[in-house]
Amino acid sequence: MVTQVTISPSFQKKMSKLNELVGDSIEEKLVSLGNYAVEISPVYSGAFVNSWSIVPIGSGAGRSRISSFDRNGAGLIHSGRSDASSEKATARAAIANDVKSATKSIIERGGATLTNRAPHAKLVDQKYLTITRVKDRFR
Repeated sequence: MVTQVTISPSFQKKMSKLNELVGDSIEEKLVSLGNYAVEISPVYSGAFVNSWSIVPIGSGAGRSRISSFDRNGAGLIHSGRSDASSEKATARAAIANDVKSATKSIIERGGATLTNRAPHAKLVDQKYLTITRVKDRFR
């Protein structure tokens, strides 16, 4: 005797719709998390704020931007401050693109990582506590 269960097409459609809703919810939450990181980030050259990225767990490195700073004997110099609002708008668009392109992989791998790979990210984070603030807000 064989026991079997037949899954109807209507059930499959419902499961497909459920997966779509879950994906949308995950996208919204990840974009919100990334946008918060961008909003609390300081902007001088734009390298730090534009280095935020969201990647699936275990997928490797994210985005890294290098500033237009030059190193000389006196330290770091820059020709001028970047426009913070335009740099943040660029960063938000990149975060949204990250999430849109990786949602399926994020669901399959069971999570995502928010990362900032700017060369000076650790120094900026020590001063402004960006990672700590993101963790506190999204616990």
